[in-house]
Amino acid sequence: MRAPVVGCLVLVTIVAACRTSEKSDPIPRTLPGVYEYRAAGSAFGHPWSFNLALELRRDGTYEMVTESDIDGDRDHDTNHGRYIVRDNVVLLGHHDDGDRVDADEAHRLDIRGDSLRADLPLVANAALRAAGAPKPILVRRDRARD
Repeated sequence: MRAPVVGCLVLVTIVAACRTSEKSDPIPRTLPGVYEYRAAGSAFGHPWSFNLALELRRDGTYEMVTESDIDGDRDHDTNHGRYIVRDNVVLLGHHDDGDRVDADEAHRLDIRGDSLRADLPLVANAALRAAGAPKPILVRRDRARD
């Protein structure tokens, strides 16, 4: 009788742990605000531009707006999600994960003063350099108001 009850408690605990956000360091008071990245160039004879605006909010949520134009083919996308801060790194959860931020799957942004530096795989960095894009550093445009 005790084994099924203990088993159910363990299962409920595991399910609850999977649904919660990982622990976050306190969000630095100066972190929330809007950060931007802009790049433009030409690759293989095709002009391109890319703009990203990331708003980090005090409540641990974010909104990311991207706009791209590749040889006249334009795209606009808006994503929402949650973020946590750990060891001076912003971890952006995927927008389809709800309230959960999985550190292993999150996008990593190193906090560097008034900017955030994207931590990208070597292949992605090489592709950016080949396309003539600057380093993926988001610069603060506006601070969040208290």
